[in-house]
Amino acid sequence: MTIFEWALIGTIAGGIFSLIVALYSLVGFGIKKRQLSNLSIKQTKSKRKRKALERAQLSLKKGKKSKLIAFSCFFLLAIALISGGAYISYYQSMNLSKNDAESVSKSYFLLRDFESQLVLAKDQGDEEEKLKKNIRYLATGMASYGVQKASPLNTKEGQTTLNRYYTSLSQLGMNASTQINKFYGNEALVDDFLADIKRAKTYEKGAFQYYKVNEALLEEND
Repeated sequence: MTIFEWALIGTIAGGIFSLIVALYSLVGFGIKKRQLSNLSIKQTKSKRKRKALERAQLSLKKGKKSKLIAFSCFFLLAIALISGGAYISYYQSMNLSKNDAESVSKSYFLLRDFESQLVLAKDQGDEEEKLKKNIRYLATGMASYGVQKASPLNTKEGQTTLNRYYTSLSQLGMNASTQINKFYGNEALVDDFLADIKRAKTYEKGAFQYYKVNEALLEEND
């Protein structure tokens, strides 16, 4: 589990526990208040009994006050923890998980390296066997995105956006794997795949915009 997931569980559990303690304190406050109202110094003229009643009243007042303070503190703590959990949940739903962030970063370079190798193959700009090897490696890497799924902690819209991108990469990689020996010098085939790459980049752009991925930062880390 990630740090965010542990934090989410911790804040929610802490919030529920604090709320239970707050309610328990509120019940205790009500009991003390009722007990206090049932005591009346006027019930007896005995000085000894009146003092005993005064002590009992004082004890109940202190107990009532402590229960009220406990209720206030734990209720506010419950609100803070539950609010914190809600924020963590929202943050997770609108941002890439660690695994998705790594996958997106890797795919960004796979797609562009694949594009550059296809252009070289089209123009016969490098040794044929070397290009075949490079294209096969890149195609295999993209095809592996067929088993990649967006984190279920993301919003449904976010999952759909990211999974659409993953699917486009996977299909591109699988299709390329069946054409490894046909790219070299084949302008028509390369152009078809370049069009597919352009389509995949459209899905990529949608994912990047949704999750606010800094493309410039990715390029700097190249």
